[in-house]
Amino acid sequence: MAEFMRCTSPMLEVAQALLEAGGEELKTCYQCGTCTSVCPWGNLIEFSPRRFIETARLGLEGFEEATWTCVQCRMCQDRCPQQIDIPQIFRAVRGVLSEGGSTPPALRVPLAGLRGEGNPWVEPREKKTAWATKNDVPALAPEHEVVLFACCANEYEARNQRDGVAVAGLMKAAGVSFGYLGKEGTCCGDLIATTGAESLFSLLRKTNLNALGGVSARTTVTISPHCLNAFRNRYPAVLGMTFRHVTELWDELLREGVLKPSRGGAARVTYHDPCYLGRHNGVYEAPRNVLKAIPGIELVEMAHHHERSICCGGGGGGAWMERPKGERLGDLRVMEAVSTGADTLVTACPYCVQMLEASVLGLNLEGKIKVRTVSELLSDSIAQGGVE
Repeated sequence: MAEFMRCTSPMLEVAQALLEAGGEELKTCYQCGTCTSVCPWGNLIEFSPRRFIETARLGLEGFEEATWTCVQCRMCQDRCPQQIDIPQIFRAVRGVLSEGGSTPPALRVPLAGLRGEGNPWVEPREKKTAWATKNDVPALAPEHEVVLFACCANEYEARNQRDGVAVAGLMKAAGVSFGYLGKEGTCCGDLIATTGAESLFSLLRKTNLNALGGVSARTTVTISPHCLNAFRNRYPAVLGMTFRHVTELWDELLREGVLKPSRGGAARVTYHDPCYLGRHNGVYEAPRNVLKAIPGIELVEMAHHHERSICCGGGGGGAWMERPKGERLGDLRVMEAVSTGADTLVTACPYCVQMLEASVLGLNLEGKIKVRTVSELLSDSIAQGGVE
């Protein structure tokens, strides 16, 4: 049998990797095709997770390009009648290809940046805390009760620094005892884990675990859903540490009356559920509660919302992959947002901001709709004095 497999399966190592990743669970796949029917890529290109699974499981050639198309949105896993972890199957194959030197060129630069500078933007490590210093964001100290963990996108990317400043400003206004975990930490590694670069992810995780393990605060608040997902689902438990997304914090502070939005301005907004906040971590209502609490805001839902939300295309390394016009998931999402009549597309993830703003620009819709975060809108209102 082994000789037969070697003759018929030119990529036997891939088949073996899948067995190790999926084990008995993978054998329950009966090729119903549900994964393919719900995959958002089906709206744009020919892409079949079902075919990928079967081809890779047999170790046959022809799945290599499809391996890197998956954006790890988890729509397939949530709809799979056997609840097979299909995203993990893609990650396992990526790991084998990466070890063989077959990582896509577009991913080599961010991976090199992470190895050398601790961030995928290939920015000097010493620039990590510049945004915080400039905006008087307090550095973490023993007396602080909450750790603020900023995403690399908030630390190094100019557009998303605005979101980080809004977050820090709101925490100050609410009197939260917090400090920013700066140079002691590094990239959470969540997106890197989805590309199959396990050894690099392990190094990043170790750095952060060491940093968090030495602080007295027992709550960490993340700006990015990807950081939240890394801490909750990819890291071993940090003794006594609770991890929350900023929208969960805002929701709590609003319900307690600590934050009182005083002004929002007339705006019709629609909310885009980030995959890693929604499907991966079950946070759907907190950001919506925050938006509904802002005076003058009218929240309208897109056709695909909550667990049916369409991915922006930035997950699984997609933020660095080049896609021609007409083959971008972000374009689908922006057009759906425009169809609601909303003037603002709101989200709660820096990578979603990046992908959605690129689509707004690519579709020439700058005057039609703008992309903002939940924290930015709340900050606009609280800045008018709505704090007790």
